[in-house]
Amino acid sequence: MMKTKMEEALSEIKRLFDVPVVRLRRLIAAFHDEMGRSLAGEPSSLQMLPTYTDNPTGHERGSFLALDLGGTNVRVLLVNLPGDGNAPTLIGDKFQLGREHITANGDVLFGAIARFVVGFLADHGLDGRYRMGFTFSFPIRQRSLARGELIAWTKGWTASGVVDQDVVERLNRALAKESAANVRVVSLNNDTTGTQTARAYLDPACDAACILGTGTNICYREMVANIRKPIGPYDHEAMILNMESGNFNAALPRNRYDKLLDDLSDNPGGQWEEKMVSGKYLGELARLVIVDICARGSLFGGRLPELFAVREGFGSERVCRIKEDADPDAAGVRALLADLGAGSVDVEEARAVREIAWIVSDRAARIAASALVATVTKNDPESTRSHAIAVDGSIYEKHPGFKMRMEETFGDLLGTRAGRIRLELTHDGSGLGAAIIAAIASGEGPVLRLPD
Repeated sequence: MMKTKMEEALSEIKRLFDVPVVRLRRLIAAFHDEMGRSLAGEPSSLQMLPTYTDNPTGHERGSFLALDLGGTNVRVLLVNLPGDGNAPTLIGDKFQLGREHITANGDVLFGAIARFVVGFLADHGLDGRYRMGFTFSFPIRQRSLARGELIAWTKGWTASGVVDQDVVERLNRALAKESAANVRVVSLNNDTTGTQTARAYLDPACDAACILGTGTNICYREMVANIRKPIGPYDHEAMILNMESGNFNAALPRNRYDKLLDDLSDNPGGQWEEKMVSGKYLGELARLVIVDICARGSLFGGRLPELFAVREGFGSERVCRIKEDADPDAAGVRALLADLGAGSVDVEEARAVREIAWIVSDRAARIAASALVATVTKNDPESTRSHAIAVDGSIYEKHPGFKMRMEETFGDLLGTRAGRIRLELTHDGSGLGAAIIAAIASGEGPVLRLPD
């Protein structure tokens, strides 16, 4: 039987987004090469940034504040670490930064954040002296565990007078100005490092973490002896390194849609892996495929519905909702597209849109899994040890089949050894991890030694 134009178009899309094992193995080899280059201080798409902290021992104890600044939603937490093998307990509140805070200047921004901390303490009747860990999810040039300079704002933030400034010092000054001298910021981390630390507090096998949400990133535990570039004073045997892996750009199986997305993006030439994996881009990638097939007359009769016509107007949350529909006739997809103004969509068209959503998402899962295999096999080439990888983010947690496809890819690459890698969903890592890192900075527990 002859294929329809739509079937032929979908067959081509499957081929373009297919990533066979041989391609994934080349990706892993390139990832290892980029890791090695960065560790040696040579140019690389992976930054391998020092975090100046190691995994916790699980014996860290005490009450610590945590401040989680990843966007305009700010969280302040008080975390109690029992240090006896039991899970930490916490209380926390969310606060909202306004545009007037993130676009003014550093004094306005950090003043508002300090007032959130003061309000949290007052609301919960807390009047002791507290050390605080600070999760700051913007690019930083970290100099020590409690010092880091903002490299550049992202996410639309433009507060002046902060770039090249030590954000810990700025926050401590703001706290003192708001009569919160009883609170002292003692550590700085990003969300990926916090996620690894949060899982490792109760799981000694955790030696890496991955964010799979709006953006993507990986961190992992490395022997300091293997870090050949200068890192400054640090007296532990191992350190968590922040790879900024979303910028990985070697041996990726990019196709014409990836190149078009990159050309049209706000940062052409950068964040190639992130543009194939993360929530910020998955919807746009699917939209570009749909636009192209429609323009060739293979979908929607060549008449593009308005919801697919706007750049970045088809978000990954819509890809997720489309994938959730398992109805043979794609009734859920048809209803969703109708609600979004696409009008009447027939069964075959809805099935095609759903298939595109799965094709784009499945490739993302295979690439994400391959980067994690590269991470754990860097120091364990034969996968002889057990590895727990802390994972957080909406793509991993909410997209149907994403975790399963990642685990299938582990099997494709490692065979029976794939069972030695566990993906562990880790909520609140960016907040809880900040408190644990504050405890490490305060010396609340012995230094953990690497296994032989």
